[in-house]
Amino acid sequence: MATNRADLINQLAASMGAGAYASTKYQDSRFDADTGTLYCNGVRISQSVAEQAIKHFTLLKNKCENDSPEAQQMIKIYQCAIESIKMMQNPKVKAVIRAEALNDDSFLK
Repeated sequence: MATNRADLINQLAASMGAGAYASTKYQDSRFDADTGTLYCNGVRISQSVAEQAIKHFTLLKNKCENDSPEAQQMIKIYQCAIESIKMMQNPKVKAVIRAEALNDDSFLK
């Protein structure tokens, strides 16, 4: 029997052919600095996917016309995403994350 609403929905989806039942418990996002892999809500995002994301957001940013406040806001949003992903790939940032992980065993779990 499902213990909460999310589990009940997941069980129903599985019974309708959406795949095996999986627990819907929350998982912390984390970044593995050694491999350049981001784990976000149970999804593995590799470095190659991050590079594709940079290209995608750059393409969207470059398509924006800079003629309205809304367009300027979207340009900033895309640039924020681009810079965040690049920061995650920066060797200095990886070193800080790696050092933090060494000091906190729960950081990488």
